[in-house]
Amino acid sequence: MIALHLLTIALVATMLSLANWQWTRHVERQDFNDQVRARATQDVQPLEDVIARLSVPADVEWFTVSATGTYTTPTFQLVNVSQNGAAGYDVVTPLRLTDGRLVIINRGFLPLAEPMPPTAPESEVTVIGRVRVSDEKQFGEIDNSTQADLVEIQRIDLDILDEVIDGDLLNVSIDALESSPTDDPRLAPVAEPTLSSGPHLSYTVQWILFSACAVAAWALLVRRALRT
Repeated sequence: MIALHLLTIALVATMLSLANWQWTRHVERQDFNDQVRARATQDVQPLEDVIARLSVPADVEWFTVSATGTYTTPTFQLVNVSQNGAAGYDVVTPLRLTDGRLVIINRGFLPLAEPMPPTAPESEVTVIGRVRVSDEKQFGEIDNSTQADLVEIQRIDLDILDEVIDGDLLNVSIDALESSPTDDPRLAPVAEPTLSSGPHLSYTVQWILFSACAVAAWALLVRRALRT
């Protein structure tokens, strides 16, 4: 009986901890969704104004900004990307701003069957897009190479790209939504972030129900033991 009591306490404590963890993730997801919606609905602002006002990259992510400059080399393929059910890659090119600094532009998505655009627009362009922060390598993911002839990248890791691009690279990038003059017509704008709540709330309820079942089973076994 002592073992039964201890096992029940351990099970309930574990399941309630998991329920609390899932609830925390649900709240974090809701906060993320609210933040993205609030920032995306603001007016388009010049990139320089946004990064000057908010120096921490995470504080400027998802704002819609405009950036004017000329594309420079090299152009990268962001591989292992899927969009609207199609596998493909994103075309990523640095843009030299009017003040000489560089910002990485994710120019858009292409299906695997489509070849890379031969060149980026050579004239001055104005890009309107969403600000993004540097991607970090997650456990089990392939590492980007820092070789000088890097072409294919697994993520937009700005620290690594800064090592292979000649110039002062900003610590944010931009997902292009519009371009003037227009870019390659085959490029599809990068998909918007998914703002669903996810399964975390249902998992929270699930773990609470499991813990309630464990308590009910414990009560039933104790009752039978007392009756015996």
